[in-house]
Amino acid sequence: MSTVMTFFTELKQISRKALLLLLIAGGVIGYALAPDEGFGVRFENRSAQMITAIKLDFGSADGQSSLQTFRLASGESRTLFLNHPSGAGFNVQVFYADGQKREFCALKGNKDLRPTLVLQP
Repeated sequence: MSTVMTFFTELKQISRKALLLLLIAGGVIGYALAPDEGFGVRFENRSAQMITAIKLDFGSADGQSSLQTFRLASGESRTLFLNHPSGAGFNVQVFYADGQKREFCALKGNKDLRPTLVLQP
């Protein structure tokens, strides 16, 4: 009888180890196969003043979208994810605390999925 109990105790230990290994392997495989988060643009404020707003306009033949973010302090950065293909370019308007406004077309032809735009007046 003790041999049977020993067998089941060992089986439990093996099962726990196997389950733990399967969970770890599943997590690693799931992470590796997870879809990319998309096109994320990092905006970095290198000016000496607050950026009060950043407005992005982008689109395609099927539609047009706008995205705004507010209050980006000097020296801070923020990443915005766009539902837009990389390399297609988009329009940017940057509004500074002193009233300055900067407008430009960004990243046309740049296929990087995580580009950084340095903002300064």
